[in-house]
Amino acid sequence: MNLRKWMTLFGTTILMGGAASLVTGIAMLLCDSSFRVVKTGDDWLFNVLMMALAGLTFGAFAHMGFFAYLMLNYIARSIFKRPYLWVALQGFVAVFVLIEIAYWTYDSDFPAVTFWAVPAALAAASAAVSWWKVKETTAGAWVPTLFYMVAVTTIEAMPGFQSGKITSLVFSLVPLFVCNGYQILRLHRILEKPKSAPVAAGAN
Repeated sequence: MNLRKWMTLFGTTILMGGAASLVTGIAMLLCDSSFRVVKTGDDWLFNVLMMALAGLTFGAFAHMGFFAYLMLNYIARSIFKRPYLWVALQGFVAVFVLIEIAYWTYDSDFPAVTFWAVPAALAAASAAVSWWKVKETTAGAWVPTLFYMVAVTTIEAMPGFQSGKITSLVFSLVPLFVCNGYQILRLHRILEKPKSAPVAAGAN
């Protein structure tokens, strides 16, 4: 990981966040014309602009969380002498976070279906990303990817869970998930060493 690759990943991540927020926000605006990122009155164009800017912020925040996870993973692998212990802990935490989401949203200001719909959707989408990661790398990437997509995304979307508004939760959770999925699926490609060119026959 050099500076050029890091800057490229950072730039594409915040752009992904802006695009995902724009698509999510416009979809929500079509379903509910009163949806606003900030109080902008009837100025829908300014509201759309604020959606995109909020998405850029989500992308930057997701990038910070990504490198925080990489650092945590590096430290944990040096602490746990047996790798399967760290993998098992990540699996346990991922399940625990899904249960906690159900607990946070049950009998709250969120719609009644939120307490099971959000954990189920997050688990299914995270499993899909994990399957994709395993397909492109190794089977050992399944649990760490699932942990990252569930636990780290939930931590980053905490303000949305605390808002008590389903619109705020969806608007923050979806772009963060997209950014995190993009980063974890790009990581092995970034770290992949380029193949050395074959030596020409007869060269000294």
